[in-house]
Amino acid sequence: MAGHTSDEWINQVRTAVDIIDVVGEYVQLKKSGRAYLGLCPFHSEKSPSFNVNAERQFYHCFGCGAGGDVFSFLMNIEQLTFPEALHKLAERAGIEVPRLQSHEAEDSPDKRLKQVMLEAHQFAANLYQYVLKETPYGAEALKYLTRRGMSAETLTEFQIGFAPDSWDFLTQFLAKRDFSLDVMVEAGLLAKSDSGKIFDRFRGRVMFPIQDSQGNVIGFGGRLLETTQAKSQPKYLNSPESPLFNKSATLFNLHRARPNIRKKKQALLFEGYVDVVSTWQAGFPLGIATLGTALTEQQARIIRRNVDSIVLCYDGDAAGQEATSKAIHILQQADLKVRVAPLPQGTDPDDYIRQHGAEAFSQQVLLQAMPITAFRLKHLRSQYVINDEMDKAGLIAKALEIINELDSPVERDMYQRQLAEEYSLSLNDLKWESKRVYRQQKSERQRDKVASAWNNSINNGKATLAKTLQPAYITAERMLLYYMMRNEEIATRVQQECNAHFQVDEHDALAAYLYAYYAEGNPEDPGKFIHYVQDDSLKQLASGLAMMECKEDVSDQEIGDYIKQVNNYPKRAELERLREEQRSLHLQATAADSEDARKQLEIQAAVTGMKILALENALKEG
Repeated sequence: MAGHTSDEWINQVRTAVDIIDVVGEYVQLKKSGRAYLGLCPFHSEKSPSFNVNAERQFYHCFGCGAGGDVFSFLMNIEQLTFPEALHKLAERAGIEVPRLQSHEAEDSPDKRLKQVMLEAHQFAANLYQYVLKETPYGAEALKYLTRRGMSAETLTEFQIGFAPDSWDFLTQFLAKRDFSLDVMVEAGLLAKSDSGKIFDRFRGRVMFPIQDSQGNVIGFGGRLLETTQAKSQPKYLNSPESPLFNKSATLFNLHRARPNIRKKKQALLFEGYVDVVSTWQAGFPLGIATLGTALTEQQARIIRRNVDSIVLCYDGDAAGQEATSKAIHILQQADLKVRVAPLPQGTDPDDYIRQHGAEAFSQQVLLQAMPITAFRLKHLRSQYVINDEMDKAGLIAKALEIINELDSPVERDMYQRQLAEEYSLSLNDLKWESKRVYRQQKSERQRDKVASAWNNSINNGKATLAKTLQPAYITAERMLLYYMMRNEEIATRVQQECNAHFQVDEHDALAAYLYAYYAEGNPEDPGKFIHYVQDDSLKQLASGLAMMECKEDVSDQEIGDYIKQVNNYPKRAELERLREEQRSLHLQATAADSEDARKQLEIQAAVTGMKILALENALKEG
């Protein structure tokens, strides 16, 4: 444990922050009784199993077992060391960091490396914005952005800047400020040629800073000016993967949009950062975007932790529609309600707003967002060229496959009627064809059926029906630990009366922590005890035990019964071993080659029987 002064400061920070507020920035929490529930940020799930206890200030996931206090949550979610998490929470609470603690935090090489990279990224963002707004180098880019309708306020809000068309503009500035150029290459701000020459990664581009969930600049998206686009260079260029930046787990503008999407319980998902900036300026502050890659499962899970529903607003061209189809599947897998906003062919959201205005975007695009089935049918039609009746029949069969996937009979009937009207068909004939297609689908599913994947003991959101009952001694150990965390007298009694160690090693280790915790004069508080535990796996165990639904008042008799279960387990285990030994001796005697061997084995069995009787009597008396 840390020293006395350090402990006082840690407790001051822990008392000053509310775990509900901290976790709530990453997980959409809903109150349920005394706890708050949400989707676990540490594993994929469809039904909430992540619990946060506001009274005790700890969390536990019953799906993956993750658990701990506010410090361990921040350490796991942001991949921070304890000193880093401590400093972050102290700054959040407005508590001054003692000099001693500052030195301790600087001892971590990984922390220092990330801090240097963050400082360099923020410096680069400030420099690029200064170039755009205050120097002749950025004049053309500023005119370009102004022509595209971006206001000065928007440029400031998103820290948009410009990287001059120079090989060493940023390189020189970073070198003058004593940043290691090799570290800057690792951070993704600079690049290195095969010959070892270091140069600016971004040149002649409008720069869009990419921030993490807390608003720290961790990368950039650079867009070539339309007047200077080179065929050999991509129109958009993002920072490469680095210790700070993971494209698959980052969403552009999430930190800025999060309060709004939480309030509205809905987000707008775009393909690029320009669309987000444009719609934000137009009065739609719910926009987030992927970063030049297809939507990932990680990104979908991040979205689901914040909202229940999402509107997809990808480009109106063929590539955008194809990307929409792929994104729908991933978002549905994350259990999000999805609608698709229609855009004219060859138009992106930024183009649409500049051409038609914010009101039209609201009325004709966002308010016209269609359900997934309607989009899939529309997308299906665009893929078919109908030359004859056979082509029409093929399209209708595919359309019915999509409609048959709907759970609601009302929705199925609605789409069947639309399809019948569109192709001048009898509704009865269409329904007959729908049944035929359904039977074919069912037959194919049965033929190709494979065992469904399990997800942390959750199968399609339903817990398995058959659960193995735990042995009585394990239940007894868990119950004792539950009450020991809440009552020092019970912990003392267990320490004095338990003749045997807890049989589960983790339980025994946690009990040892409890004895030490109370010996140091700490209070009866599960939340503080969880923070006291240093081992991560034991911290998770403690949080899970503390979350158990048990009655608050327990009698001395009940505690005595639990202690008896623990004390008797070694005897019961020995009894089972002796019974098995006796069975084995009887079998050997039956198969013995000689009478003498048989008698000898029977004598051994009888001796074992006496031991069994003595143990049985001891258990009855105990």
